[in-house]
Amino acid sequence: MRIGDESIPATDEQMLRLVLKGANRTFDSLHTTYPQNEHSFSILANTFKKRIAQPWDAKFLKSFGLVNEDGMLTNAGALFADDCPIVQSRLYCTRWNSNEKDDAINDAEYTGNILMLLREALNFVKSNTINGWEKIPNGRKNHHEYAERAVLEGLVNHFIHRDYTVIGGEVHLDIYNDRLTLTSPGGMYSGLMIQDLDISDVPSDRRNPVLADVMAQLDYMEKRGSGLNRICKATRELDGYSDNLKPEFKSTVSHFMTTLYRVDITANQNEECITNGQQTDNKRTTNGQQRKLLAMLMEDDKSITDLMEFFGYKKRESIRKALLNDLLTGGYVEMTHPENPNHRNQRYRITNKGKSEIESVYVKPMVKNRT
Repeated sequence: MRIGDESIPATDEQMLRLVLKGANRTFDSLHTTYPQNEHSFSILANTFKKRIAQPWDAKFLKSFGLVNEDGMLTNAGALFADDCPIVQSRLYCTRWNSNEKDDAINDAEYTGNILMLLREALNFVKSNTINGWEKIPNGRKNHHEYAERAVLEGLVNHFIHRDYTVIGGEVHLDIYNDRLTLTSPGGMYSGLMIQDLDISDVPSDRRNPVLADVMAQLDYMEKRGSGLNRICKATRELDGYSDNLKPEFKSTVSHFMTTLYRVDITANQNEECITNGQQTDNKRTTNGQQRKLLAMLMEDDKSITDLMEFFGYKKRESIRKALLNDLLTGGYVEMTHPENPNHRNQRYRITNKGKSEIESVYVKPMVKNRT
């Protein structure tokens, strides 16, 4: 097959894609050997009832193209089944410690139902980014580092339009200090490069039309190929947006990537604002996560294991770099055994300076929010 100016042998996956295109078939419409009566669809049914506000009917499985006339699942049906058997339906999430892939602060891996993957991806973004609000005369105003609608549109786009014939492929969600990226297997279905096109005039070529139709029925997307425009529009509406933060889209023959740039939610706020549930002052030197840690220590001393469990860190070095080192250096926190940092009974306690920091922002007792 031709890649640019070169002729190279086609892989099994590429041959499958060529055969499907030649037969005017798509991966999601192909029939499987999975009987409908051996699989449940409670996640799909509950999502339908919640988003459409109508009762679910099992007959929708056939009308949506998820089950064939013989009672067997299509690949689309398998992707929406509660116990999705398609192994390449995977999601890898990582929160990195800087603007590069160096040290992971938090990570998670999920396999299964496409709606479950979407839910977990949204939860991961919510848990690993900062959301806040500020007081205004008539109520409050919400602030987000990333537009919620843009994140949702991006995730839906990558789950629906990815190439499921790539057995070892998965969707990657990476959060850096300055951006959030989504990467999935499969370039543009048309073979064009998205970076060479005007996104306001991109044709609606759908690699997985059955999946796209179901997500449209669930009101997650439209069929007019306007998802990229909505990502840009939602991002432009963020407070603090500037043209250098415009979302970027890039494709190759094998992958598609969406990049959303982080908006500094403290840049244009009043001095008094609320960040991740805590009242803050945008002139402060400690960040929201560090103040959460200080609030914990107001109750009692904590071990590094306690702190790792609360904040979701898997490596000691990660939480030290992200939270503890600056607090120790700044005099907000001290060790109970400073002469031996690796003492087996080492714990961390708040100093008078740390208490003053917390008392000045009226932090209430913290309760961990598990999603």
